[in-house]
Parts: sequence; C-alpha cells; structure tokens
Amino acid sequence: MAKIGRPRALCDTKRREVCTLVSAGCDMAEAARYVGCTVRTVRREALRNEDFHDSLRRAELSAQLDPLHTLRKAAKNHWRAAAWLLERTNPDRYARQDPYAIRPEQHEDIMLQVVDLLMDEITDNEIRTRIYHRLLMLKHNASQEASAATRPRRDPKRSKRMLSA
Repeated sequence: MAKIGRPRALCDTKRREVCTLVSAGCDMAEAARYVGCTVRTVRREALRNEDFHDSLRRAELSAQLDPLHTLRKAAKNHWRAAAWLLERTNPDRYARQDPYAIRPEQHEDIMLQVVDLLMDEITDNEIRTRIYHRLLMLKHNASQEASAATRPRRDPKRSKRMLSA
C-alpha cells in the first residue's frame, strides 16, 4: 500500500551525506545546506528516525574524537601539545591562574565575613532579620542557578522513548 502525503525531504542518501559531513567536522547547518534542506529538517528527521538519530550522534562524537586522538598522539612527541592538552582538560591544576581571581571557596569566606559584619553593625533587630532573610534568598537563588547551569541537558527524543516504553 502506497504512503499518502509528501515524501520526506531526507532520503537514505541524504541522511548518509549529512552524517558523513558531520563526522568530517561540518556543523549541522553546513551539512543541511549541502544536501539542500534546513537544520530544522535534519533535526526533525532525527526525532522521527531512531537509526538516523543514532548515526548522527555517532557522527558528532566522531568529529570530536578524531581531533582529540590527533592531539593525544602529538602530545607524545611535542611538549606544547601536551601542555595545551593538560591546560584544557584540567584547568584548575594546569592552566595559568589569574592572581586577582577569587576562587569559589574564597568567595564564600568573603560573603560570610560580610554577613557577620552586617549583623554586628545593624542594631535594629527587625532590619537585621529582614537583611538576613534576603541574603539567604540570594544564596539559595545563586545555588539553584549554579545547579541548573551544570545539569546535563536532556535529549527530548530519548525522554519520549522512555515514556512510551
């Protein structure tokens, strides 16, 4: 029985071309433009087609892993490549530190000292309590923002699959 409706914009050949281009280092927009469609079309096809989604994900990982493999190989013989790799993979330990930068643990100590100073200087109990609660809210909001920034993003396609399973 023939399918009704418009044929999909990405046939098997175009899907393979997109994956090949992405694995070679092209971004999604360049790959989509090369096969004659938009990024939105590629993403929509990846949501509809699980095999294409997996191939595209592997292609993106391959595009990242190939240069990393080359860099690790160069680091065996060239000290600059090794230094660059260490600085990027473990910046807290190997990257050049800004002498004027405040580390997170220093920041917290400073904030505690400011709060102590405020509590010592403010004599009105009502104002002191109000400021204390506002500072607690600031700390809470900052913690939530930091947590949200480090939380990994969820793949909507994977979430849909889990819900339907």
